[in-house]
Amino acid sequence: MPTVPEKLPEAIDWVGVHAPVWTVAEATIGLEAGQLANLTALHAQADALKAEYEALKAQCEAKGAEYRRTARTMRSTASGMVVQIRGFARTTPDPKAVFAAARLPEPATRTPAPPPGTPTAFRVELLESGTLRFTFDCEHPEAVSAVTYKVLRQEGPDGPYQFLLNAKKRRFEDGSFSGSSGMVTYLVTAQTSTQDGNPAYFTVRFGGGERASIIAQGTAGERLAS
Repeated sequence: MPTVPEKLPEAIDWVGVHAPVWTVAEATIGLEAGQLANLTALHAQADALKAEYEALKAQCEAKGAEYRRTARTMRSTASGMVVQIRGFARTTPDPKAVFAAARLPEPATRTPAPPPGTPTAFRVELLESGTLRFTFDCEHPEAVSAVTYKVLRQEGPDGPYQFLLNAKKRRFEDGSFSGSSGMVTYLVTAQTSTQDGNPAYFTVRFGGGERASIIAQGTAGERLAS
């Protein structure tokens, strides 16, 4: 580590402390008056320039903050005008002319995303608490995202379907069924904010000390056709 600090502000402070001491003891420490006068003058100049630099830097930072604030406001205002122009273009018989006059690109025609996939490969686990835990697979087209899964439940072969939950993952649990029939059917539909996929069903048999097992599964259409 150097005796005189490498960082310039620290070096200025260091010389400011040592130069007066050396001036008093110049004969004792082997320095000459001319050397110390030069060092003292350099210190005074460096210290003054540092103060001027820091003042200018503070002004620059303040100006930079003002520039960024104004530019963000400008951009937000311009973006709002772009929205306004696009809205106006939709109300005219010749939207292309509006976009050409504004030198704006015409909005791209969006292709509707396909519906989500169909759940498959249902699996069941009977927990010690009596709750059924289900997992399944479901492949979606590449353009599909933000999918949830609506689950309906039917107790017994002829009972009505009732809404159970919206699962965010390809798994869910159910411990609220009565268990009186020993058979429960679930209808699972993958959903996005705009479309539903093809529903799938699966039927679970349990009770009598046996491990829960899935005895049938497929699409809802296949179940209706059977």
